[in-house]
Amino acid sequence: MILQILVTVGVLLFVFPNLYSSFKKKSLTPTAFVIWLVCWVAGLVLIWFPHLIDLIGLSFGVGRSIDAFVYVAIVYLIYASFVQKLKTNEISKDITILNRKIALKDINSKDKKDV
Repeated sequence: MILQILVTVGVLLFVFPNLYSSFKKKSLTPTAFVIWLVCWVAGLVLIWFPHLIDLIGLSFGVGRSIDAFVYVAIVYLIYASFVQKLKTNEISKDITILNRKIALKDINSKDKKDV
């Protein structure tokens, strides 16, 4: 019970305000804001009503319900890691292209000054 209260207070004091400020700063789209809000509320519901995890486990045909939750969480974390890696690679390529353009522009401006 103490852990449930601590997690709930943490989410209410830190996660929700951070989520809202990110939305206000336009760091999150309205769709992303709603998705994250639903995920956090669903997490709180599962923390307060852990028997709901049993329904998830039964629907996946897993013996221990928490196993189903852990499996889904692991798959999500691997997917999120993969998406972040793709975005990092894309940003790295963009930075390389931008650096090349700046270097070429600098070379061209130096050549014009020399003439």
